[in-house]
Amino acid sequence: MKNFDFIIVGGGTSGTVTAAKLIKNGYSVLLLEEGKRNNNPLLSMPAGWIPMLEGSPYLKFYKSIAQPQLNNRQHDIAQAKVLGGGSSVNGMVYMRGKPSDYQNWVDETGDERWSWNSLMSSYKKLENNQRLSGNFHGSDGSIKVSDPGYVAKGSDLYIKSMQNLGLPYNRDFNDGDQYGVGLMQYTIGDGRRSDTVSTLIKPLSEDKNLQIKLNTVVTKIIIEKKKATGVEVIFNKKVEKYYGNEIILTAGSLVSPKILMHSGIGEEAQLKKFGIEVIEKLEGVGKNLQDHHEVPFISRAKKGYGYFKQNKGLRMIRNGIQYLLFKSGPVTSNGVDCCSFLNPDDLKDQDNPKVKLYCVQIMYTDRDTKGIKPDHGVTLTPCIMNPKSRGEVTLNSSNPLDLPNINPNFLSNKEDLDIFISSLRLAREVINTKPLSDIILEEILPGKNIDDDESLTNYCKKMVKTNWHPVGTCKMGSDSDEMAVLNSKLQVKGIDNLRVFDVSMMPNIVAANTNAPAMAIADKATDIMLEG
Repeated sequence: MKNFDFIIVGGGTSGTVTAAKLIKNGYSVLLLEEGKRNNNPLLSMPAGWIPMLEGSPYLKFYKSIAQPQLNNRQHDIAQAKVLGGGSSVNGMVYMRGKPSDYQNWVDETGDERWSWNSLMSSYKKLENNQRLSGNFHGSDGSIKVSDPGYVAKGSDLYIKSMQNLGLPYNRDFNDGDQYGVGLMQYTIGDGRRSDTVSTLIKPLSEDKNLQIKLNTVVTKIIIEKKKATGVEVIFNKKVEKYYGNEIILTAGSLVSPKILMHSGIGEEAQLKKFGIEVIEKLEGVGKNLQDHHEVPFISRAKKGYGYFKQNKGLRMIRNGIQYLLFKSGPVTSNGVDCCSFLNPDDLKDQDNPKVKLYCVQIMYTDRDTKGIKPDHGVTLTPCIMNPKSRGEVTLNSSNPLDLPNINPNFLSNKEDLDIFISSLRLAREVINTKPLSDIILEEILPGKNIDDDESLTNYCKKMVKTNWHPVGTCKMGSDSDEMAVLNSKLQVKGIDNLRVFDVSMMPNIVAANTNAPAMAIADKATDIMLEG
């Protein structure tokens, strides 16, 4: 059987970036992905990701364990199950975070290669920005990044209202200074999603050094004398084995720790509980789960300012024709045009934006708001950028095909809850500030009578949900950190030839949507590996 130079477990954002880079350096690569190819033209359209959120064949759906601090609610958590991963199915927001996020990584590891300035070279190398260049942006990379192709009228009103509340207009959230309000940028080019498959993998489709195996579940890493030598997989209900000189996990923060645990790497008590032979005791595997979480503030608004029913009837036909003919109109928007970064307790605090306040020009409804009739509206969604709450991923059984137990543990830290309460009060102030107030008809949720701390706390517990950015479950750290799973080269401690290149390596979550960081991490990690 062929022995590959590299086997990459997980064909998502990090895995495809890593594979493409290794192929360009002349190595043989086997890329293993549980999902299939994305052949749905809807997902290439910027607005097409929204109807795919429920029941999509390109997503794997999890339920969290019951959350005692949230009155035993269970969260719905979706992870990409498709070649290209999040880059193929996400909301396309291009965001990096702030320098202090990465300084925390340096403090944890002592390795300056994970600093903001160092990672900037990877961000710029990958980026082909429509509008920005210079010290913070690239214009020659494969990943196209652009301003929104369409902006709803209500989004402009939100931006003006936030300025009237004292926030400055921010023309670039990715230059290290996030404070302010403005339009976001997206991994969109020429009116189409710019994912890692179409930009990085497709050009290598004729390269014989790259083998991609889809619909393949990796069950464990093959380890011999503390050295990773291959992987065991299930394909077409049959067990197969593949061997490589280096194994790289890029299966994401929910699955990478699960594979490690089934391979005998993790917390001793948990492995023994399920009869798994302990090969390397690493207490931190699956711990340190962090995720951006949000609580919606929903209001009804006058029609003509947002996206309600733009995908229905004659409007849908008109918008579709406009998109197909001119690559313009509402279909070129991902549905969320703008946001602000701020401290809800002090809008003048430029140095410590705690919240990303999304503005969605629709009454956003889901299973938690089934009693509300959809209508024209505005949903302000505060999302905590550096939450203090920590959760974990644990095994459910010894069967590698069983889903893991996921405990997000949202609102387990009181500081997170306090930030949400302040954010909801700020959101109420925003909808009552001109010019946005001119189109607001009424507050729907939490409801204008819900104002005391206890009532707002109960509302948060009922409504808090994931922003789909789980990280941290295989964190990197110093040699002295007993909870670190990886060293700063992203090598699994105690095991040779085994690395983790996805966002599970983050010691702390960054103040950003995680797709752009996932690309930069994989690029930097591959550089570090090839140096050796």
